[in-house]
Amino acid sequence: MAWSDILGHESAKRFLQTHLATGAVPNAYLFAGPDGVGKRRLALEMAKALNCDAPGARPCDHCPSCARFGRGAHPDLHLLSPSGASNQIKMEDIRMLLGRVALRPFSAPVQVAILDGTDRLTEEAANSLLKVLEEPSVHTKFLLMTSRLSFCLPTIVSRCQLVRCSALPAEVMTRLLIQQHGCDASVAGPVSQLAGGSLARAADLAGRWRAYGQVCARLADTGMGSWLEQPLPETRESVAHLLEAMLSWLRDVTVAAVEPSHVAHAAHAEALRRQAAVTNVERCVDAALELHALRESLDQFVSPRLVAALAREKWLSLTSV
Repeated sequence: MAWSDILGHESAKRFLQTHLATGAVPNAYLFAGPDGVGKRRLALEMAKALNCDAPGARPCDHCPSCARFGRGAHPDLHLLSPSGASNQIKMEDIRMLLGRVALRPFSAPVQVAILDGTDRLTEEAANSLLKVLEEPSVHTKFLLMTSRLSFCLPTIVSRCQLVRCSALPAEVMTRLLIQQHGCDASVAGPVSQLAGGSLARAADLAGRWRAYGQVCARLADTGMGSWLEQPLPETRESVAHLLEAMLSWLRDVTVAAVEPSHVAHAAHAEALRRQAAVTNVERCVDAALELHALRESLDQFVSPRLVAALAREKWLSLTSV
């Protein structure tokens, strides 16, 4: 994989390539942007470039070092991400990582530690990482990632060179869905409009496109019948999908109130226009905030059935007035 293989992120790629060309590479980078937009691919490409053996533009993608980094099998590449029921990076995880990078590189000029989910560090783990960032080693580079920059420890952010990764354009995602995921063009186009610039989200949505269409049909129906006649989802994943669909739909209701031609659910433009005509935008925003809080509660082991029931109650109260 070369820089040109990473679609989008032109500013971020130029920024990193300039650092490589001038040799002014900081001790740590923080790649910040939405989930599924390619932060990890950028970090892996940078890790490869930092240890490329070839002269000139890096990475060359041909030398032994590039090949090993490309496979994720280099002994001087260390990957860390949240784990466990709490989905956090704990102190023991950081202690193990720091123990590895405290040693000299095995065969590369520098060791590279890629940490995905900087916002998921426990307080103790974050403070331990901060100490290393404050006293950097010339033999180690840290490439951190986050989709929630405001949740990261401010002192960690201040020790890193920030690399902002924007949402991918819809046309880029459409192309990637067709070429890399074998998605039909009739699905790839609409999905790309709904995924918020995240290829990971788009691929997931494409895989359950029929089910998503059924949820949208229910959201388009302002009557109570379909909600009361059909059972609510019961698994954590299916309830999360319902809440995400509700939030996406509410966004389109508010958009339809201003510029109907810009709605993402183009197939339901008329239903959205009708709902926007009778629904107060401020109430939509309030409902979206409450639905978002319900979505967050799913990660705190609240009963999925309870969350689904509360979401239905909120939706009916919004659409019945």
